Amino acid sequence: MQSKHSTTQCRAIMCPVKKQPEKTARTKRDFIDAFWQLYAQTPVDRITVASICQRAGYHRGTFYLHFHDVYQLLEEEEATLLEDMRACVENCMKRVSGNPGKLAKIAALKDVVVFYEGNKRAITTLLGPQGDPSFTPRLKNALKPLWRHYVVGECPGRSEQEIDLILEYTLAGGIFMISRWLEDPGTMSAYEIGHLVYDTAFRQIPL
Repeated sequence: MQSKHSTTQCRAIMCPVKKQPEKTARTKRDFIDAFWQLYAQTPVDRITVASICQRAGYHRGTFYLHFHDVYQLLEEEEATLLEDMRACVENCMKRVSGNPGKLAKIAALKDVVVFYEGNKRAITTLLGPQGDPSFTPRLKNALKPLWRHYVVGECPGRSEQEIDLILEYTLAGGIFMISRWLEDPGTMSAYEIGHLVYDTAFRQIPL
């Protein structure tokens, strides 16, 4: 028969192993949260590993278990954000596939706006004055498939180069409108800003 003492020892040995993945994920998330808090106020080239660790409450050695440096952290966050955006766009396109109506298109844009809301801190920081200049064109590329099919459309008589320029122009405006709305949404809902973005972009398209 196993003693109470030996049972306690087994539990003490087993529990840390079971909880380790959760602890590791939480520690990494703490570093990421600290980074975004700093990045919202400071250019990335002035953010140090020491400042992240101080804000997160960990030693430098713990940081290096998760990231090589500050730039790797930023690159991973941007890559995850853009991949999630592409997945959001694909899901939107699947839902409105075969439905060319305006309401379906606005609903798809609303879902994109909801994605923005869920990632407000990262997106507004990256698109803001302290942000990464390379992020905006990458974000536009992630959005282009949705915009091409459900906002711009076929544009008969327009060359592919012309269509690409139209996409660049209208996407830049749409991204800017959503970003400004995130800073101060007021009484506008996600659907209403999606509607406004659609109407504004559609009217600007020189068919």
